[in-house]
Amino acid sequence: MARAFLTWLADRGRTIEHCQQADLDTWHTEKLATRRPAQTFLRWCMKTSRMPRLTLPPQAINQDQAPLHQHRRLASLRRILNDDFLPSRARVAAALVLLYAQPVTSIVRLTVDDVLDDGATVTVRLGDPPSPLPEPVADLMRAYIQSHQHIPYVSSRSSQWLFPGRQPGQPMNPVSLQVHLREIGVPPQRGRTSAIRQLVLQTPAPVIAKALGYHDKTVTRLLTEAGGTWSRYAPGNHSR
Repeated sequence: MARAFLTWLADRGRTIEHCQQADLDTWHTEKLATRRPAQTFLRWCMKTSRMPRLTLPPQAINQDQAPLHQHRRLASLRRILNDDFLPSRARVAAALVLLYAQPVTSIVRLTVDDVLDDGATVTVRLGDPPSPLPEPVADLMRAYIQSHQHIPYVSSRSSQWLFPGRQPGQPMNPVSLQVHLREIGVPPQRGRTSAIRQLVLQTPAPVIAKALGYHDKTVTRLLTEAGGTWSRYAPGNHSR
C-alpha cells in the first residue's frame, strides 16, 4: 500500500514531503476499502517528519455498498428538495450527488465562480460544458449562495469555496461532507453510483464522462455493469 500511495500521489504531481490534507481526503474517500491499509505507513511518515502532520479519517467510516434502486434515488431527491428544515448545504451537495453523480471530493473543490447564473438558467462547472441545474435545484442553489456569505466561520479567504471549511482558506473536509449527507439520509457512494448508472443508460458514456468530469474508462465500466447499449458510440459529428 505504501508504494501504491506514493505512485498515486506522484500522479497528482506531489511528493510525500508536499502531501496536503486534500490529498489524504481524496485517497481515503475514493476507494476506502483499499486505501485504509496505507494508514500505518502514513502515520510512520508523519511521526518521522517525512510528511506534514495531517488528519487521517476516522476508522469508523464505512464505504457504501450496493447502488440505490432508482426509485429510492428519486425519492431521496424529492425529499431533500422539499424539506426546508434540512440544512441547505447538505441539500445542495445531495442534489449534486443524486443528479450528477458527483463524488464528495469533487463537490468540496467547487468554488462560487463555478456556479453560473444568467438570471434564467443556473449551470455548474462539473466538466465541459457546464451542467444545467433543473428547477427547483436551481432555486435551491441560488438561495444557498445568497446565504453563503453569512456563514459565521467563513473568512474572506474561504468565501471562494462553495462549501467552505472551518479552517481559513480551506474547503470543507470531504469526510465531514459525507457525514452531513448520511445525516440527512443520503448515502453518498450508493447515491452517486445509482445516478451515474442511470445517466449512462440515457446518454453516451463519452458525453457523460466529459460533462461530469469522469474518466472515460470509469464511465465505460459502469455502463457495462449497468447493461447499457452505448458501447459502440464514438464522439464526433454523426450527422453525415
